[in-house]
Amino acid sequence: MDLKVHKFFWVLLSITVLWCLANYPIMVSLWEYSFDDGTYSHAYLVPFIIVYLFYILEQENRVLFRERPSLPWLGLLAISAIGLVLTTWSQISLLYWAASLGTLISLAFCIFRFNVSTLFPFSFLVFIFPFWGALAIPLQSLSVYVVTALMGLTNIPVYVENEFVTIPAGIFEIAEGCSGLRYVIVSAAISSLYVFLYLKTLRSALIFTSVALAGALVTNWLRIVALIVIGHETEMQSSLMTDHNNFGWYIYIPVAIFQFYIGRKLEDREHAAGKSGITSKRELNSPLSRSALFIASGLCLVLSSSVALMVAEDVSNEDCSAATLTIEPRIYNYARVCSATIEDIELVNFEFDGEHLDDKASYYLNSPIPEGFHTVRNLDSDKWNAREISDRRTKRFLIAYRYGTSSGFYKSLFSLKKSRLKNALSGDMSSSIQWIIVPCDSSCNLSNIERALQ
Repeated sequence: MDLKVHKFFWVLLSITVLWCLANYPIMVSLWEYSFDDGTYSHAYLVPFIIVYLFYILEQENRVLFRERPSLPWLGLLAISAIGLVLTTWSQISLLYWAASLGTLISLAFCIFRFNVSTLFPFSFLVFIFPFWGALAIPLQSLSVYVVTALMGLTNIPVYVENEFVTIPAGIFEIAEGCSGLRYVIVSAAISSLYVFLYLKTLRSALIFTSVALAGALVTNWLRIVALIVIGHETEMQSSLMTDHNNFGWYIYIPVAIFQFYIGRKLEDREHAAGKSGITSKRELNSPLSRSALFIASGLCLVLSSSVALMVAEDVSNEDCSAATLTIEPRIYNYARVCSATIEDIELVNFEFDGEHLDDKASYYLNSPIPEGFHTVRNLDSDKWNAREISDRRTKRFLIAYRYGTSSGFYKSLFSLKKSRLKNALSGDMSSSIQWIIVPCDSSCNLSNIERALQ
């Protein structure tokens, strides 16, 4: 590939690589939460698709350089990049992922003229960002409702409670992983790509996308119903009862073929109506604005997540007495664990320094419940999250926990994140989890702990 002939392609690719390198910590988080997650198993294909889309932009003359810097886009880049630094310091995943993607798009349009065709390849990256998890619970509820209705059409006795479906042969759980989210994401990615490459009208785009998303939902519903029927007929002995992930893709294949059949029909209709492809007459004299390139690239490098982590302040407290725990909560990535004894109650403090993006109290795997214990009941408290828990021998304990920053302590993760966002202005990335466990003699009483820790 001739560098001069394909200069647009190489610049598009270069700024994307620059963005990846400048935001290496966020790329690591995407690897852990997307590429290493079965729901996002399509993620490995997305980078190759984006490179191909860059090539298409070049070949179909859909992209143009800016001849002079654009102050609005430079301003948006600066705002996005500053937001990226602050959200990196506050370690709020959804915000720094969004700010990172916003920075890349702003960087692109500081160098290229804005059009939807140029926007699409960068926006396609949204299919590897873990934003989609918010849809899991609504889709799970929808699946439970539809599967309940479909099972009512069979002769199999069914009892549904919450997400559990009970039949005479056994119990099925329609968990979040059974929500159909993976099929929805793949269908959304395929439909948007097909629209970009082949369809030219809004009407065709809406029809094809609707068919694709409906097909994804139907695939999941049929998969769940089929598994329940198979479990009933085989007395839960089928191998699909333990390994059913691939089963859904076998059902999805004919659905995908039907989607492309509809897409082809829509293409033929557009061709018959005389709709032409999206092209832009590239001006022969469209030189790259080097000043825009240098300014935008400099902003991207200076205001990046990598730099943000390097310049964050260390505000940890050096006074620390080692904790002596025989029963421990499931807490990860903390820098150290300290304790203080107040009226025979050991107050344990798990401290996080924020050196890496997952070194935080709100890390999704952190759980106050020790391994092998389960919650018996929740207790009311103004300042603590309190629970009565039990082990396998039915011995009961009272645990209480709360989250902290240098500004104070909070019951909820939402309040913790608000505090971290405020502290980000000073580069303070520290957070903590305070945790207490005491055995219950006859009954678990939280008032004694609250009085001692006032």
